[in-house]
Parts: sequence; C-alpha cells; structure tokens
Amino acid sequence: MEILKERERNILLYIIEDYINHAEPVSSRSIAKGMMNRWSSATIRNVMVDLEKMGFLYKPHAASGRVPTNKAFRYYIDRLKYSEFPRKKEVMALEGMLKPRYHYIEEVMVDASRTLAAISRYTSIVVEPKIDTMLFKEIEFVKMSKNNILVVFVTSAGTVHTRYVDAGEHLDMDFLMTMKMYLNKRFEGIPFYALKWELEKDLEHDKTRFNVILSKIKDSIETILEAKDKREIYIDGTSKIMGFPEFADIESLKELFKALEKKEKLLRLLDKCLKEEGINVILGIESDIKEMKNVSIITSTYKITDKSLGILGVIGPIRMDYSRLIPIVNYTAKTVSDIIRTM
Repeated sequence: MEILKERERNILLYIIEDYINHAEPVSSRSIAKGMMNRWSSATIRNVMVDLEKMGFLYKPHAASGRVPTNKAFRYYIDRLKYSEFPRKKEVMALEGMLKPRYHYIEEVMVDASRTLAAISRYTSIVVEPKIDTMLFKEIEFVKMSKNNILVVFVTSAGTVHTRYVDAGEHLDMDFLMTMKMYLNKRFEGIPFYALKWELEKDLEHDKTRFNVILSKIKDSIETILEAKDKREIYIDGTSKIMGFPEFADIESLKELFKALEKKEKLLRLLDKCLKEEGINVILGIESDIKEMKNVSIITSTYKITDKSLGILGVIGPIRMDYSRLIPIVNYTAKTVSDIIRTM
C-alpha cells in the first residue's frame, strides 16, 4: 500500500537521487529549480516538513536543507526498478572472468572479489557457501607415518578440507586404496550434512576392518561441520571507502574497518540474506553491527547446487547509486554461478 501522496513521493525521490549524486543536504530552492518550478519553494518546504514528521527526512543543521533517512532509502529501494544487466563495459569485465580455467573455488572467490571491487568502485565481499550444504565428491588418503594419515575431503565445488587421523594401527596403501574406492562410490553426491548419518548407518552394519577407519572419518566430518561458521570471507577494495565524505572522520573509518575484521558477526549478518535467493539490501540501522550503522550492503546469492548458496556483494555509504550497483552485484553472482557449474 502506497503511504505517500504523489507530490510527496516525487519530492522525496528527487531529494534521495540528488543526495546520492552530491552528498549534500537538499534545499527547497534547488528542488524547485531541478523540477522546473513545478511547485513553488514554499509548497516544497511544506511537503519537506511533512516528510520530516513522517521520518523520511532530517535536518543536519538549523539552516541547511534536508537529508534522507534510512527509512527514506528503504522506501526508495523497495520501489526501485533496475535493469537486469549492468552497462556494456561492466558486462565485458565480468565476462572476462569466464576465460581463465579455475581449478579451485577459492580462485573464483578471489577473482570475483577483485573484479567486483574494481567495476563497482566500492568495497566488495564474497562469502563461500556453508560446508554442510556442499556435496561430497571424493576422499583421498595420504600416509604421514606408520599409523597416521591425512584425510582429504573434496566437495563438488572443489573446496578441500583436511584432517589428521591416528588410525591406531598400521594401515597399508592397498587397504587405504580399497577404502577410498568404496567411500567415493558409496557417497559421491551426498550433502555433507547427510554424510555423517550415512556413515553411522554403515558403522551399524559393517563389522569388518573398515569399521575402525569409518569411525575416524565420521569424527573428522563432525569437526568439519562444527566449523561451518568459520567460512572464508574474501574482501577487496577496502581503501575505496576512504574516498567518500561520510568517512572523512577517522573514527568512523576505524569503526568500519573494525567491523569488517569481526568475521563471525559479519557472517551472521550476511547469512540472513540466504533466506531468499537474489538481491538483498541491508541498510545501516537494519544491521545488528553498530559499527556499520553508516553503511549499506547490497548482496546477491550465487549457486553451487540448488541447496548450496554463497553470498557476494558490495559495501558502501547508504547513499550508494543502487540503480547502477544492483545490476552489477546481480550479474556478478550469475557469472560466479556459471563458472562454478562448469568447473
């Protein structure tokens, strides 16, 4: 349901777009001039007072114009009609990512983060999917000593997780090779969250020598799943945010950099965006990280499988140019999904 009258809506949208472009409070006189004197300055001032009472605008100084609030930006973003594709040169830069041959998903994440920061001109962030949603591809054993082996788990996305295992007895390579072939055939394509249950079923029925090593592998998978919230976050272009007037205050800048270092809090915030596929925008006060109250995060999900999603996006001041950036973030996510699908 529309909460603003047409005149209020038009004036508010003009103020928001002017503030995005100039980062300065907007006066009634500049609005009247910019809107070709459609309404008088006095009429516009009255509308601005009403918008301020409704929580859409505020006056940073007694004699200044008005600045849009978080509520105003939420209103604007929720009604924004944006293009499906970025501009041609941005599409070309993103499609350039498809040319290299990637061997590991980590390489894709690093490249995506670097490319997104470069073409958006904002700080970029890329988060790998949760391990429990990834699919098991294969297991490998590396003998480290007589009784100790390195167990290498590989996901369908190419991520690698290793655990040291003390087998408690000497295991020859023929046995390990047989074990490897059995596990790879038995569990390929199973999500990691279900892998532990499947191994438990095998342990109940298997009374052979496999039982000991199966138990050790199950324990290893449990430790991997317990660490699912310690995923890698790839951040690039942090210096770009220093060029915005909102962060001219060194203390604000320090607070933001501190927030970017708190990866666990950042993950909890970004994981909220996994509830729905596609574009999400988190505005300053909507974040539960107080150091990020002056920034906005635009995110989109990328796919590894239908149930395995990662997140990428950009971080910048609340007055970001959403109509330019949302298509860039969205197309980057699509490009990353396409790359991973062909790996």
